[in-house]
Amino acid sequence: MNKETRFYNLFSLAILGILIFPVGLANFYFGYVLKDSPCIFCWVQRINMILIGAVALLVVRFGFKPKYIALLLLMASSGLYESFYHTSSHALEDVGQGFALAILGLHTQFWALFVFFSVVALLAVLLFFAPNAPLFKDYSLNTLQKSAFYIFFIVVGSNAVQAFFSTGPFPYIGQSDPVRFSWNLKESVWSMENWNHLKFPRSVLGRRDVGEPLKLSALPKDNDYEHSPLEITKALEIEKKEELFLKLNGAITDLSFNEDKAILTTENQGLYLAGNDLKTIHSHMVLDSYYSATVGSFVGADFNEDENIVIMGNNKTSVEITPNKNANALKNFPYFLEGANSFDEVERSRLKTSRAKNYYVSAVRRGAKFTYLISAPNKRYKDLIIISMLNSDKQVHGEFLLELGNAKLKEKRKLGELVISALALKDNKLYAFSKEFNTLLVIDPTKEEILEVYGLPKEIKNISAGGFRDNELILVSYENDKNILYTLNF
Repeated sequence: MNKETRFYNLFSLAILGILIFPVGLANFYFGYVLKDSPCIFCWVQRINMILIGAVALLVVRFGFKPKYIALLLLMASSGLYESFYHTSSHALEDVGQGFALAILGLHTQFWALFVFFSVVALLAVLLFFAPNAPLFKDYSLNTLQKSAFYIFFIVVGSNAVQAFFSTGPFPYIGQSDPVRFSWNLKESVWSMENWNHLKFPRSVLGRRDVGEPLKLSALPKDNDYEHSPLEITKALEIEKKEELFLKLNGAITDLSFNEDKAILTTENQGLYLAGNDLKTIHSHMVLDSYYSATVGSFVGADFNEDENIVIMGNNKTSVEITPNKNANALKNFPYFLEGANSFDEVERSRLKTSRAKNYYVSAVRRGAKFTYLISAPNKRYKDLIIISMLNSDKQVHGEFLLELGNAKLKEKRKLGELVISALALKDNKLYAFSKEFNTLLVIDPTKEEILEVYGLPKEIKNISAGGFRDNELILVSYENDKNILYTLNF
């Protein structure tokens, strides 16, 4: 057997492989025997495999040409994108969860990804056996090569039959959740529903296309509590207003007090340890947030039981650091842009959520047992979700949509209109401050409901942080590039 015949025979075997196993097996056995109907994504991937087989047949029939190889690579690239898109929608399911049939414990959408990857790898292997281009000429097909054509038309024809019975003729289109295959057309579902989901342009982020995270330094659209979605009958008053003169690298995004110390975080990854009176800075650091696990813009920081500081980013990724006057700056170079000689990094961790997975968070507060995080509304999702994280293992303990409790919504309004930009914890109650509509919610986290609602003065233009210093309620407002402190008579 000469090199040319061997090359075409190998190509024919590859064609038979993709037609008999992924395409033929899915059609004849899964479809007709096990009654499995492909979803709309599965149909697209199966059609792509058929097109790869068709282009490969052109190579067998008309010879090795660069344009055919280019088409094969384009088809395989398209299939890889479709498979990644399909697999990603199920990638984070728990063990045993998935969609449709499983083969060796893996569902069909994963196997499509495997097939398209194999096409690229196999094509590379086959090209090693390709003879020099001048040897290619018109020739007669042998039995093996002809069988690839016969199998192609049989498999494609059978798929067309399955597609007609399970999906219907154009303009009907595949279903997201197809019913099992049946030869009885009365039991088939022909649907055009998915045309609504095929709008362009499409974002490669899919459901995660939620826009940029909320900037706590940005001014609210409306800071008048009289326009709040909640009915408000009580309002707090300002006792004192003063500008904060500490030298910080940006807008304050969190403020918490611990005995004689205060922790301040900024929008530019800065953390400052200050005196309780907020007059002097004892030490500070600026995190290299892109080293290792990326930490988003800081939205909360507290001391833990080890006197370390746990900082949470708006992407639900936290970093734990410890103050150390004798820190090794060279050793800490990867972790800090500033303050490598004053702090050590302990660890970084990511919090994985379910209900809030497509949300950033805008405010965080740590308690003795739990850390509470509140979702930030975005362009796609508007729910107000409270997440509780168990401090001992840094895993989700619960996620809940806040119940109204003693609060009352105005007609045709929603809690999701609020943007919680500061969070405090006192006497086992959460105090959530919304920069939109200057609204304070007092929340019972165990009952998951609102206990009281207060209005905050319009003079506070942009709430970005807040906390209790003993019995004083202090809010920070970022106004005209300045951090302004307001003490309220709570």
